[in-house]
Amino acid sequence: MKLLSVLIITLFFFSCGEQNEISVLKTDINDGLSEEHRNEFRRDIVEVTDGVYSGIGFGLANSIMIETSDGLVIVDTLGSEERATEMLEEFRKISSKPIKAIIYTHNHLDHIGGTTIFAQEGEPEIYAHENILYNIDNISTTIRPIIFERSSRQFGIPLPEEEIVHQGIGGFLEINDQSTFGLVRPNILFDDQMILKIDDLTLMLAHVPGETDDHLYVWIPEKKVVMVGDNFYRSFANLYAIRGTKFRNPMEWVHSLDKIRLLNAEHLVPSHSRPISGEENVSKALTDYRDGIQFVHDQTIRYINKGLTPNEIVQKVKLPNHLAESPYLQPFYGSISSYIRSIFSGYIGWFSGNISDLHPLSATERAQKFVNIARKQTKISDEAESALTNGEYQWALELADILLALDPDSTNAKNIKANAAEKLSQYQLASNDYYFYRTVAGELRNEINVDPSTANSVTPEQLEATPMDAIMNILPVNLNSEKSEEIIKTYQFSFTDSEENYSVYVRRGVAQISKYPEPNAEIKVITDQQTLKEVFGGLKNLSAISLLLANNTINVEGSKLEFLQFLDLFTD
Repeated sequence: MKLLSVLIITLFFFSCGEQNEISVLKTDINDGLSEEHRNEFRRDIVEVTDGVYSGIGFGLANSIMIETSDGLVIVDTLGSEERATEMLEEFRKISSKPIKAIIYTHNHLDHIGGTTIFAQEGEPEIYAHENILYNIDNISTTIRPIIFERSSRQFGIPLPEEEIVHQGIGGFLEINDQSTFGLVRPNILFDDQMILKIDDLTLMLAHVPGETDDHLYVWIPEKKVVMVGDNFYRSFANLYAIRGTKFRNPMEWVHSLDKIRLLNAEHLVPSHSRPISGEENVSKALTDYRDGIQFVHDQTIRYINKGLTPNEIVQKVKLPNHLAESPYLQPFYGSISSYIRSIFSGYIGWFSGNISDLHPLSATERAQKFVNIARKQTKISDEAESALTNGEYQWALELADILLALDPDSTNAKNIKANAAEKLSQYQLASNDYYFYRTVAGELRNEINVDPSTANSVTPEQLEATPMDAIMNILPVNLNSEKSEEIIKTYQFSFTDSEENYSVYVRRGVAQISKYPEPNAEIKVITDQQTLKEVFGGLKNLSAISLLLANNTINVEGSKLEFLQFLDLFTD
């Protein structure tokens, strides 16, 4: 069985030196935006637990007030001075104590734009992660014009107020002609974590990158309350914002959520949407949330490794029903298709792998050519042949793609594309473009074969040099979501030649890897590291694995058959 060979070869080298939109919802959203969801942002002061208050609906984000014995701590300050003034007035109805500290969960303006209002009654310390200053300066200077332009569209800022139902993660964005911004740069920064002792409370700040790389959580162990900023809210995690964002690493986000899960919090307070209380409710919400993110990530990578383009992957990756129905994973703020494209670009860049996308026609040229087709009432196949004859090779490529989308086995379309690619190669000065065109032409004619599954096999020496962490971390992106959708099972791997332990939680389409033993694992596998590497690396077929099981080179506590079934989950 050949599970991971190609990826392991890659890891060895590192270790040694417009399309149909998929939907994760049933068709029950009113006019695209749920009225029920709008209720999530009704203006309210929610007492989460004694001394912790979340101010909801005063802006796009929430502001949180923590009352100590002698003062107040404010987590996030809304997006403008006007909204912060309203918020502070409401907080003052609860407490008149001085504000001793302000904490920024991350750099987004809707969280830090009202600080001057909260800081005017003294000189509170302002805490944030150290990455925040770069992000503030970059967004406010380098790319400010385009971010403003695209944000205006994303949030519907120019639209009449009556047309704004909600913003997916909040009621409204507090930016208009009358808005004034009161950002104050933080004066106390930290790297990994910081413990604050403010009067009778202990506040732990920890770096948890997710929506941004400067994200933190605030944990109050005495009250079992965690404030998570934008790393969780009542909408699928925003892995990409169409206003424009740098790559948001999904697995960093997942690992951050796992850190939060380990707190066993009784109260979860997002900086958007309403708090969740009850340890079981918090755990379920966080687990579904991280599994939703990991599922989209892993299955996207799975199909990337099969050579699919972003447009093709969008049609393949759909949340399993148990996640699609979660109230915390609805696409109120962004679409999963956008996230898939972001993951694709984040891992291997903008080029889809389809040579038609390498040097596409301009939108104007393409439009004019379709007008000409319609005017002539010509069949697309005839137009493609004509384009090839007339030397319009790029146009022939793009038309061939249309034909292949309708009939992937069309020999005529493949020949058109191959001939066009071969002709285009002759105009390329860039060697990588030249060889890409030529190779694809050969593949379309069945003259050559480029298939990841038939790539050179990994060697035992390469496997030995590859860290075990890297081997285990390849498993999730090879999980067959269809085979594992109904499986909930834990597998533990221990080694006779190492003190390391790994646990693999297969949870309905998601494989979570943990580097610690799981005493309640249904299946426990004990062997040496090299043997397991060779099994996972495809050097051992089913017969060889069965022999290893028979002679106890691989010792299984539990069902040996279930171990074989586990391996099968990672094959197509």
